[in-house]
Formats: sequence, C-alpha cells, structure tokens
Amino acid sequence: MADEPENEPAPEAGAAPGGEPPQELDLSQLRVEGLILQVASELMSIGAGQLGMIPGMVNGGDAVQASLAISSADALIETLAAAFPEGAPLPPQVEELRRALADLKLAFAEAVRLSDEAAAAEGDPASAAPAAAAPPAPAPPRTEVPRPKIWTPGGDV
Repeated sequence: MADEPENEPAPEAGAAPGGEPPQELDLSQLRVEGLILQVASELMSIGAGQLGMIPGMVNGGDAVQASLAISSADALIETLAAAFPEGAPLPPQVEELRRALADLKLAFAEAVRLSDEAAAAEGDPASAAPAAAAPPAPAPPRTEVPRPKIWTPGGDV
C-alpha cells in the first residue's frame, strides 16, 4: 500500500541522532599531553570548589579533598613539565596551569590558616585542621633520568 509508512528499524540504543552509530574514541589521535592538561585542570577546579572558590558548588569545604586534588594536579603538571628538555620553554598551557596551581596552593594555605584561627578562637584545638589537610608539598626538583635503550623496529632509540 502506497499510503502506509514504511517500517523502518528502530535506531540502536546509544545511536547518534540521525540513526548514525556513536563514534568511538580514536586512541591513535589522542595526545597524552592534552589528556594530562585536561585532568590536571579538572582536578584544580575540584580543589577550588572544595575551598569555596566556585560559587554554588554543593560539596565545598572539604580540606582533605582539596588537598588531594591539588597534590594530584601538581604531580601531573610536574610530570608533564619533566617530559620537555631541560631549559626548553614550556608550552603556554603548562605555564598557565602552573601559575593557576600556585594561586590555588596559596588559597589552600590561607583557608587552612583561617580554619586554624577560627578553631583557636573557639578554644577547641580538636577542631583545628587535620594534619592530612596540610598544604601540599612542592614537587621534587626536576632531575634528568637516563633513558634506557628500547627495541624498536628501526633499531635502538
């Protein structure tokens, strides 16, 4: 019958609009540097939110979570910076994250200081900031590690 609509198969679950299958992540196009920058940036956002620096963040105020996020972002950024040759300028994105991380560390130290002062003013030393929420330690200095030779199809690298 010409007036009746044709029966089309239902789109698959998870299919993109238009009936196209969802695109899979192409790992060959993924750059580790970009992923590290993205994760470090998100960790810093979480840390800032925990410090109350992001208005409206529901879970703000957890110094242990803020410390963990800041320390993790620091480790990622320093790992990325160590991948570049000694003395070579770092990409602007890395430098920008380093500056933002330094500001976040200062904000964390200020939050801990204010928390300690508030606890001392109340006369309750037990409510002072826990030792686990101490400011994150700075990353160790960059040292050159000799690269081991690895086998590659074209020869040793």
